[in-house]
Amino acid sequence: MKIFITGVSGFVGSGLVVHLQYATGISLYGHSRNPEGTKLKFKDCKIEIIPHYSAAVFDDLDIDCVIHLAGIAHDLSNKYEPHDYYAVNFEGTRSVFEAFIKSDAKKFIFLSSIKACVDSSDEPVDEETPANPVSDYGKSKRLAEAFMEQQALSEGKNVYIFRPCMIHGKGNKGNLNALYRYVKSGWPYLFGAYSNHRSFLSDDNLNFIVQEFLENKFPSGVYHLADDQPLSTNELIAVISSSLNRKPRIWNIPVSLIDPLSKLGSFFRLPAERLKQKLTESMMVSTVKLKSVLRKPLPVDSKTGLLNTLGSFNE
Repeated sequence: MKIFITGVSGFVGSGLVVHLQYATGISLYGHSRNPEGTKLKFKDCKIEIIPHYSAAVFDDLDIDCVIHLAGIAHDLSNKYEPHDYYAVNFEGTRSVFEAFIKSDAKKFIFLSSIKACVDSSDEPVDEETPANPVSDYGKSKRLAEAFMEQQALSEGKNVYIFRPCMIHGKGNKGNLNALYRYVKSGWPYLFGAYSNHRSFLSDDNLNFIVQEFLENKFPSGVYHLADDQPLSTNELIAVISSSLNRKPRIWNIPVSLIDPLSKLGSFFRLPAERLKQKLTESMMVSTVKLKSVLRKPLPVDSKTGLLNTLGSFNE
């Protein structure tokens, strides 16, 4: 089986290459906007880097499946404008999908996001939940999904739209790293009085799911991806503390005191309200549909996956 991966040098792509390179009967091809740098990055991996893609390229390489990972996700540097998300996440996806449609490749896997559906939810969000994206990131991903859903598939082709929640693993960048640094500093977590639950997805489980969809013929459609067990932020703080061999420092300051203070911070253009929202809101993802086709357990439970990721932060 020959697999073509876009965005191969990114966080998810790099981990997937390491996972798949020794899988029996799989040959890997990758595309990156920096082919020379990517070749150097994967000099010890079994993958061929391709500078351009098209239907003709897919057929010349005899590609069986295209995995589209390229996109803009976390803007930690605040360097992206709204139009950048649509140019990359929508137009870029449309380009590679049209090449797939015209080619003889049989499977297409698109890494979308749960944010193409909702930004937060106190109940497990399933694939039937009406999509109501909030951010330009989520909206651009949803536009790409809608375009793919509108295209007629020829016989034998399957298209899988994956909506993962927050993915973490070795090389992770983002909010989990910031929270880890905060706990490591010794400061107490102030929002212990809030009750919430968030779903996470370890890269080990993501890689396992991708391989299962490569090796089996499942029905086309949208699939929500997450580890089995959502965790509260209090539980996450405890897991981080455990990885540091410390007792968790969680303060249960009454909500009636925290809310006015965070709103006051926003008034003075401080990110207090946004920070509180990130830490205390719920984002729960249902994987009932995913489990119904996999019919086997995910290899890593939620807490073990997080401990694996946290352990990599000091490597």
